[in-house]
Amino acid sequence: MNKDIDVDKLVVNQENYRFDPVDKPAEAIDLMLEEKGEEVFNLAKHIYAHGLDKAKYSRVLELKKGLYLVLDGNRRVTAIKCLHDPALVKDASLRSRFVNLLKGDGNVPKKVNCYVYSTEEEAAEWIKLDHTGKNGGIGQDAWEPAGKDRFDYKFSGKTSPAMQAVNLLAQETKQSIDTKALKISTVSRILSNPESRSYLGIDVKGGQLVLTAEKKEALARLDKLFNKIIIDDVAVKEVYHTIDSAKFVRGLFGDKPKKLGTVIPVSPKGRTSAARKPQSLPKSSARTTLIPSSCIMRIPEKKINNIYHELREVPLADATNAIAVLFRVFLETSLDCYADKKGLTFGPKVKLAGKITKIADALQKANTATSAQLTNIRKVATNGNSVLGIEYFHEYVHSFTAQPAPVDLIYKWDNLQEFFEVLWKDFSTKPPKKEKRP
Repeated sequence: MNKDIDVDKLVVNQENYRFDPVDKPAEAIDLMLEEKGEEVFNLAKHIYAHGLDKAKYSRVLELKKGLYLVLDGNRRVTAIKCLHDPALVKDASLRSRFVNLLKGDGNVPKKVNCYVYSTEEEAAEWIKLDHTGKNGGIGQDAWEPAGKDRFDYKFSGKTSPAMQAVNLLAQETKQSIDTKALKISTVSRILSNPESRSYLGIDVKGGQLVLTAEKKEALARLDKLFNKIIIDDVAVKEVYHTIDSAKFVRGLFGDKPKKLGTVIPVSPKGRTSAARKPQSLPKSSARTTLIPSSCIMRIPEKKINNIYHELREVPLADATNAIAVLFRVFLETSLDCYADKKGLTFGPKVKLAGKITKIADALQKANTATSAQLTNIRKVATNGNSVLGIEYFHEYVHSFTAQPAPVDLIYKWDNLQEFFEVLWKDFSTKPPKKEKRP
């Protein structure tokens, strides 16, 4: 039965299938915000601006007359409840974002379109199909990257550089390209690297593909690249790291094509347009050091403070390998120092990943850092395939072949800076003095 139900009559499920069970609906909201706070806010922002999807029902079960348990759609209902009452959000930073959102133009739904099931078992079959993949064609089939690109182009006019390259080759050579076999995500990763693009005779300016070499040469190189990816089934993880991407195209082509005096823009659909007059490049404002000058931390430990200043002052291009190793040292010595001063201990077999987890848990337990502030540092410990992953930090010290790229080091620092700032701010904060009794 379809029914529009008042938000305050909907109960967020204590046994949400995403998480371990909790005892109360209020705890279910707290857990949802703790684990999915950023997603909940983004969803709330979209709902506030666009309303609810009339074709998408929340699945509910009537607990008693006028009160309904949410079986599917808990994230959506949590977002709306937080819009109605930002005080539900315990994290001060996230709560402030909800409050500021409500100051702008938008509408908070008072009712949610729901489908009421007679039993939880009746709903289970459909919930399963929505959340457990294709199931042989019965369930939801997520779009491939190429499909998403086509949708974006139809409704927003935007196409990724990877799909622009595919369209260019297809239209200029009259080929039919199998975008699923090609792995658009692999092409996208290669084209995200300027060095890799230079071997293909293409570049990206303002999201638009341009030719930097003769069209015939660029097309031949794109054709060779696409065939290589299809035949060898090249996965994105093989070219994810900047160094690996550049090495891949260098091995494929050997040298770079001769550059044109002017660049030729390519329309999103793949057609080339007239060459434009060369323009002088703007002065680069990109930073040359690992740590930006805007990052100021007070580090009372002399050795670690010296490392911090070297990372702020030594140009990355002058000592990339040394800075990568020093970055790794800065991370672990910061953790060791914090543990020592806070009375935390590590077992003899605990490695860097274990130290990260223990310090992150301690910061969160003490309410010194939010779950969101610790997301990226936890990725270092848990996600080996991520560019933030622990394996890449180990490579800086132990591998005699892998060489870090400045852009990857900067990416790592930018994603971990907030963690370091929180850690050292807590380290430097002295507890209030106890008043002496008369």
